[in-house]
Amino acid sequence: MTNLLKRHGWWAIHAIRMTVAGVAALAAVYALGLTVELSAVISAIVVTQSNIGGSLGKAFEQGAGSFLGAVVAAVVALLLRPDDPLSTALALTLALVPLSVLAAFSVGFQIAPITATVVLLGAPGLDVGPDVLAAERLLGITIGCGVGLLTGVLVLPARASRSAVAVAATVAGLLAAQLRAIAPDDGTGEDTLAARASEIRRALLELSTLAAEAARERRFAIGRTPDPERALRALRRVRFDVDMLRRAARGAGDDTLTDALAEPWRRAATGAAGALTHVEALLAGRPIAGPAVSLAPIVRDYREALDGMRKAGRTRSMSTPELARLFGIKFALRQLERDLVELDAVAQDIALPRRRWGS
Repeated sequence: MTNLLKRHGWWAIHAIRMTVAGVAALAAVYALGLTVELSAVISAIVVTQSNIGGSLGKAFEQGAGSFLGAVVAAVVALLLRPDDPLSTALALTLALVPLSVLAAFSVGFQIAPITATVVLLGAPGLDVGPDVLAAERLLGITIGCGVGLLTGVLVLPARASRSAVAVAATVAGLLAAQLRAIAPDDGTGEDTLAARASEIRRALLELSTLAAEAARERRFAIGRTPDPERALRALRRVRFDVDMLRRAARGAGDDTLTDALAEPWRRAATGAAGALTHVEALLAGRPIAGPAVSLAPIVRDYREALDGMRKAGRTRSMSTPELARLFGIKFALRQLERDLVELDAVAQDIALPRRRWGS
């Protein structure tokens, strides 16, 4: 039961946080004696649908977009004074065209056309002007965003920094699996390797978004986890190295990788995969069996084996593409060795405060 809650309890936390935000926004509106409950509750729910860093971004976007939409709609309404279907349609067109263009270029302005529509069309049965509707819309969104932010920080907070570390661990695990799959005689098909490469790219995009949200949290002194941007940069470099190895090794084929090279290359791929598994465990907070195996002697074995083939004249009969692939593996392994050392150092920096704080 405990493991089940750990794996699937996120949806309960998410539901509790959104429910508390909606009810708290409604209570705040009633306590202030206002009539902006719809805008306040919707804004509070939207803001709490993400982690703290994402909530800060959504709150800013909601506020800026709503303010712009309300101002544009109020100005158009005051200039045209729409009082019939034709003038109302004209006013709505003049307000929506520029706001829709802005919304197409920036996600933050997607709320602006909606706000302008609410202000211009009003609510059936309410005899109020666009200026009043604009003010009420802005007030409701302000209250909702404020309540949503407080709820996100105080009620079962979901920090982007923690989510980023979890995704970074996932990327390290995927890279480890990719390295094991490109080792000689593994038998993994090229379609599977390409599919996993796409999965790695998607995970890195998610990590990039979370790193940006974590940076927003740090600007407001929320969260104590080290900067996941460092992990993102290190993982991107390792991903590039692994992709280069995949293209070179699979392009070379088992015939080109003679026994003198196949065994060092296999040990290098396996050793690098083990180092990435070590990083994954560090980031995921799992027990570590011991220090990661150094790649330096394994990479040196491949380099010496390739140099031995060259000195013995065994490379003279090889084509230029075959030589390029063999020396490409040598270069990529050297790069991977350096980048894995940096990635391990980043993972150690992240794991130390997590162990200290128990987070």
